[in-house]
Amino acid sequence: MAIKFDMVKAYNHVKWNFIGEMMRKLGFPVKWIQLIMNCISIVSYSFMLNREVCGYIKPTKGLKQGDHISSYLFLICAEGFSSLIDNVVSSGKLSGFKCSKKGPVLSHLFFADDSLIFSKANEANCVAIREILDVYAMTSGQFVNLNKSAMCISHSMSAANGVKLASNVSVNLVNCLDRYLGLPCFIGRSKRKLFSDITDKVWNKIKGWGERFLSVGRKKILIKAVIQAIPIYTL
Repeated sequence: MAIKFDMVKAYNHVKWNFIGEMMRKLGFPVKWIQLIMNCISIVSYSFMLNREVCGYIKPTKGLKQGDHISSYLFLICAEGFSSLIDNVVSSGKLSGFKCSKKGPVLSHLFFADDSLIFSKANEANCVAIREILDVYAMTSGQFVNLNKSAMCISHSMSAANGVKLASNVSVNLVNCLDRYLGLPCFIGRSKRKLFSDITDKVWNKIKGWGERFLSVGRKKILIKAVIQAIPIYTL
């Protein structure tokens, strides 16, 4: 089975001590850790009432949204999540997935805000995955958006068993994760079917512009800025 988890980027929930401990585990120098911790802990907030600044709030956790180092700090948090999964797999509580008999064991993949966890479809693995999510949320402050998460099972398993396993992790059961970030997850032999979405998007854009009174120069700008970017994003 494969479970896609959507990690909530809750900037105000990330615990500072978790980031500091992760940097120590990853081997960052002490001075560098102190510098980063000073950058994220120096934040304070005040209120402006009737054009007068009043009040003083000193947060104890959270990251500033839009900060240049926030994305890198979230990568450090993801590394902690990955290490937690590896430890559970090494202990034997969670079994990974093999694409072939001689292939390596695949337990998880991370990309952007999504996390994919692979394991054998049984209740014990579902319980282990749920425990991983609870431990990670408790230690880091990051949570999983279960409403946007989904489970996919093989065709050899019945839908009733799949629904039961999905309920153990509190996610929805879907037939197949056919699309990701607007692109198809599986590539078949028919390239025409694969790239038909690109031509449909291009024609829809052109039809929408055709209903407007645009000059030739504006149409050229839209073609270069929008139309040419659609296939580049796919490739």
